[in-house]
Amino acid sequence: MRYAPSLVLLLLATACAPLGEAPSATAPQPGAPADGTIVTDYGGGTAPVAQYVRLPDGRAMPTEGAPGAAAAGPPAGKPGEGTSVAEAPTPPREGRAIGTGSAFAVTANGLAVTNAHVVQGCRTVVDDQGRQARVIASDRRRDLALINVGRSFPSVVRFRDRAAVDLGETVLVFGFPYGQALGTGLNVTNGIVTGLAGPGGDASRFQMNAAVQPGNSGGPAVDDAGLLLGVAVGRLNDIAVLRATGSLPQGVNFAIRADQVEGFLAEQGVRPERGAHGAGTGARAVSAAVAPAVFQILCRG
Repeated sequence: MRYAPSLVLLLLATACAPLGEAPSATAPQPGAPADGTIVTDYGGGTAPVAQYVRLPDGRAMPTEGAPGAAAAGPPAGKPGEGTSVAEAPTPPREGRAIGTGSAFAVTANGLAVTNAHVVQGCRTVVDDQGRQARVIASDRRRDLALINVGRSFPSVVRFRDRAAVDLGETVLVFGFPYGQALGTGLNVTNGIVTGLAGPGGDASRFQMNAAVQPGNSGGPAVDDAGLLLGVAVGRLNDIAVLRATGSLPQGVNFAIRADQVEGFLAEQGVRPERGAHGAGTGARAVSAAVAPAVFQILCRG
């Protein structure tokens, strides 16, 4: 979830405020098919910019009367046939930060991965030291982007030899929630893999209970050896689910599977490193190994 800095006070004052641009699922609303999952895209602001229903067969159907549905809603079709999540960029403000996200190095010479929605609509992308990053490639369907930050990294996030994600396995998520509102330090949360699919049964994602907040988008989700499981991308919208069901969702967060990341990198001619970090297992050892590869990025209008 890319985090919009202008929302700092709102988000800190009201913990149940809509959480940025995370894809969110709620119960069906009037005018929507009863057997579908409503997905709301926030695109970086507080008001939805698109809303559609994900049907069990994978089709995405615009919701009648939803904010932005006519302008930004995705066309009906299988996820592989077009953009699976429609996003409208925040109106740019020249030279100012209009959003933040997280990224992680996949090569020692400066190539890094983040979410496509983190860098979408940005006139420039910079790291937390103000160094400009170049967007090399962006895949809206997968919601992944490859950037070059033009500096070397002491370590990279490595990939596992196998692509599978196992139900119940340990996951740690690294990133920068709420931008710089909590300071500039890296944040890590832990949990387990709680589901093997994303909203509407999306097989390119998995579900976890490791906390994800606005600003975490693009950060790595790793296993207990520090190897990549996926890329943090979003969570259920608390307010929407509360209104629809009368209860708050707990620990329903999503990540893009590592095999999607590897496929995206292969298309760009990038081969990620594999194997153990050699730093042992456990949260402390994994954090020490992964942290140097993770950094914050800012989207400037």
